[in-house]
Amino acid sequence: MSEYISCEWLENGMDFDVGVYGSNIMQCCYVSCPGGGNIMLKRDFDGSPIDWEEFWKLKNHYRDIQKSGQTVKECTDCVFLRKDNWEEGNHIKSVIFDHFTRCNCDCVYCYTHDDKHKYNTLKSYNVMPIIRDMVERGIFVPGGQIGFGGGEPTMLEEFEELINYLLDHGFDNISIPTSAIKYSPVIEKGVSMGAVNVQNSIDSGRRETFAMIKGIDAYDTVIENMSRYASKKAENYNVISKYIICPGYNDMKREADLWLETCDRIGIKMLMLSVENIWLKSHRHEGNRRIVDLVRYILDKGRSMFPYCEGENHVMQLLSGIEKDGQ
Repeated sequence: MSEYISCEWLENGMDFDVGVYGSNIMQCCYVSCPGGGNIMLKRDFDGSPIDWEEFWKLKNHYRDIQKSGQTVKECTDCVFLRKDNWEEGNHIKSVIFDHFTRCNCDCVYCYTHDDKHKYNTLKSYNVMPIIRDMVERGIFVPGGQIGFGGGEPTMLEEFEELINYLLDHGFDNISIPTSAIKYSPVIEKGVSMGAVNVQNSIDSGRRETFAMIKGIDAYDTVIENMSRYASKKAENYNVISKYIICPGYNDMKREADLWLETCDRIGIKMLMLSVENIWLKSHRHEGNRRIVDLVRYILDKGRSMFPYCEGENHVMQLLSGIEKDGQ
């Protein structure tokens, strides 16, 4: 092992990305750092067999930059960089499946909202042959994190087969964000095993608010499905409900109260709070007293009711910045 500044994605990660930047294999999915991210490992990927020699040649080029004490330009000031003892060898431990090809809701804050038809009709490739090849070669091994981004994972044709395969091969840190409109037997299986964390952004405490934000009347279905997931494990710490504050839609204490009460009623014990990203970026430096107060209100009340209720990193940074300014 060698000690230097890097991150798990530079070292042992990859991102299968379909939709936003075409169809590519990327180093990771984080594009909000000052360096811009978007490190391509293979452009215009169509699911064909991967030339692993070429893949590792490029990946190790970026690892060597970090080992030298420099920083990969695209990773400049990334929050995921840290000094650590990194393993030698060519293994993939963390994978993100970033697809923007299918979704069964139409959230107002999603960047696919303006052209939902385009994204819902994008064609993807089959990922199972690639994953099998990686596992059989000993390239893809347990020990990292597996996640999904973009659209609705449960709508992917290979979803159930993929998660079953990963569970059967010892992968036990799988995070699945879902609309929870479609119930998934394999999510239920993974939650019961303690190997799957399932997260739903319900963003509301009432059916009417849900429909305005999500573009579909499915609030009762989502509540029922999340309740079923939560009932599959006694601790319920791998079933997460998330509330994204969307100014103009759900930025009221009463709405948040109803969300907290519903989570308590259906047995969810892990809560996450966020603020809609476009609004947050435009108010990052000036803040907004009412939204900041609402964030504090929800966190304070949530922490008094649940074992875990926290804000995402950018929310906590917002609070920290406001507090430094003495607001």
